[in-house]
Formats: sequence, C-alpha cells, structure tokens
Amino acid sequence: MTRFTMKRLLIALSAAAILLMGGCVQQQMQKQALESNVVVLDIGHYYHPERGGQGARTPDARYGVIEETDFWYRYAGYVKKVVQDAGYQCIICNRGSMPTKAELAEAARKNEVVHVNTPVPTGIYRSRHHPNRMAVGMLSADFALDQRPGAVIFLHHNSNAAKWLVYNKGAFYCNERGVRLANTMAEVMNRDILDHGMPNNGVPCGVVLRNNGRQGGGDWLNTCNESYVPAVITEVSFLSNPEHAKYLSKHANAIQFAEAIGRGIVEYMKKR
Repeated sequence: MTRFTMKRLLIALSAAAILLMGGCVQQQMQKQALESNVVVLDIGHYYHPERGGQGARTPDARYGVIEETDFWYRYAGYVKKVVQDAGYQCIICNRGSMPTKAELAEAARKNEVVHVNTPVPTGIYRSRHHPNRMAVGMLSADFALDQRPGAVIFLHHNSNAAKWLVYNKGAFYCNERGVRLANTMAEVMNRDILDHGMPNNGVPCGVVLRNNGRQGGGDWLNTCNESYVPAVITEVSFLSNPEHAKYLSKHANAIQFAEAIGRGIVEYMKKR
C-alpha cells in the first residue's frame, strides 16, 4: 500500500469515526429528551424596575388591565402545579431579575422562579448550546436546555394592535420536535377554554411551525430543536381582543386558562 493510499484510508476512517460519534451523540440527546420528566416554563419578556412588565398589554383599562409578563408571574404557578401534581418536575425561569413589584416578587419566591439575570434583557445573545443561534431572550432558552428537559414552554400572550380589535387566530408556535406537543396543547385549549368560557367566535387554536430564526422566538425554538427538545410558545390569547381581555381579567378565569396550559403539557408527556 502506497503512502498516498494509506493517507486517504486514514482520512476516510477519521471521517467515518466522526460521523459515528455524531450519530451516537444525537441518539443520546434524543433519548434524553424523550425520557426526561423535566418541564421548563419561561415567563415571557421581563420586568423593568421602573417601567414594569415589558410584554404585550391591553390598549387601555376599558376591559381590564393585563400585561403578559405580570400575568405569567401571577399564574405560571398554576401551570406548574398541574404539571407537578401529575408527577413531573417543573421549573419556571425568566430572563430578567426579580420584579420590584411586591406582589410579583412574592409570586416569584413562592413558585421558585429562577431569574437568569440577563445583563441586557433586550440584547441579542448567542446560544451556548448551539452557537449558530442568536436571539433576544436566548439565555432563557440556554437555561432551559441546561435542565435537560422533556419540554420547554415559553409563556406569552399576543396582541394584534395598539387599539381594541377582535382577533381570534391564536396559536401555539412550535419547533419540529414540538409539533405533537403543540397539537396536544391546542386540543386541550379548544376543548376546555376557547368558546367554553373565553369567546373565540368558533375559531380553533392553531399550531404554527416556526423555524425561521428571524421571526419572533424562532431561534429559541431552533436551539431547543437542535437538542431534540420539543418547545412551544403560547400565543393563544390576544390582549387587544376585548373578549379575551374581559375573560382573563377575572382571577378564576385566568387560573382556568393557566391550568389548561398545564393539562396540555401533561397530556403530551403521558403519551410520548
């Protein structure tokens, strides 16, 4: 065998070994995500010490004052309870720091919210897990993946306008690994909430595959997908929709909505 032939053979063997190792790592990651009993909830956006919650909000106080970050600090614990009562571990995080508003800070302590303390909450960060992915809010996705989860849920509401507008096309946005998770959560939301308390003009909850990193939340979902973790962003309710706002502004209804999110997660986890 010539030296040139030997060199080519060694290169081919090295390439085959790299592919084999990569395949083994992928199998391990898939197995880990499939068998994990950990669910991570991320409270969308963050709380600013002077300006308050930084997410979508109701246009005015006519049908109730709701801001999505405030809402999920108050109600993420109800999602967590449903998940934990079903026997799964549930961790809540947020990319910011502890809210200065006493009521929200108490809810954060009670529900053991982990604050990632992103240096600049509006900054674009590169994922530690998948450095080709960059986005605002990426440090929360990285924290979630550190927990080796079976599912990651980004808790949000939506808003279609800066004025009141009846808009009903809510959806669960998901990565490729999360299609079954999103479909299950949508089925539960349709069955228990939409037009069963929260008026939605007969429009069912949608499921939208989002893998374009330039779209909102796209690279959160992508970085989870590249770790084989199902991930979903909840964009079901519109805070600019007066019917949705009136429903969610009542404490008992908000609990029902949060618990439906939890039931959707549990139903998925049980039938994986």
